[in-house]
Amino acid sequence: MKPAAPATPSEHSVQVRLLQILTYAARPEIYVFAIPNAGRRGFQTAAKFKAEGLKSGVADLCFLFPIGEGSVAFLELKTIGGSLSIAQKGFRAICHRLGIRWETAKTLDEALVVMRAWNVLKPRNHNITSESL
Repeated sequence: MKPAAPATPSEHSVQVRLLQILTYAARPEIYVFAIPNAGRRGFQTAAKFKAEGLKSGVADLCFLFPIGEGSVAFLELKTIGGSLSIAQKGFRAICHRLGIRWETAKTLDEALVVMRAWNVLKPRNHNITSESL
């Protein structure tokens, strides 16, 4: 009997783990927060959020940087095999048109590559990987 293939991590688990790592590994002047666009909602709640300005397609995480470092960036997390929705592709296009950094990651290690590229991590944490945790 073959051993079971490892389960593909959910977007939620990758996001939670990334945020746990960033609590100690990120530069303190970087501010990161989640944008809770996903999830099932009742019609009334969805209508309320839409009236308050909720936009579908906005990325999962927003990073605020000091002036001179690009100011803002967005990270969209997907599962392995997952793809962007039409709304997410539209938000990506808006970001690119405005010169705002936007990336996608399908694994924790891909997200950490983005964190290094954006200089989010403290220098001593630059070589962190999911295997080294």
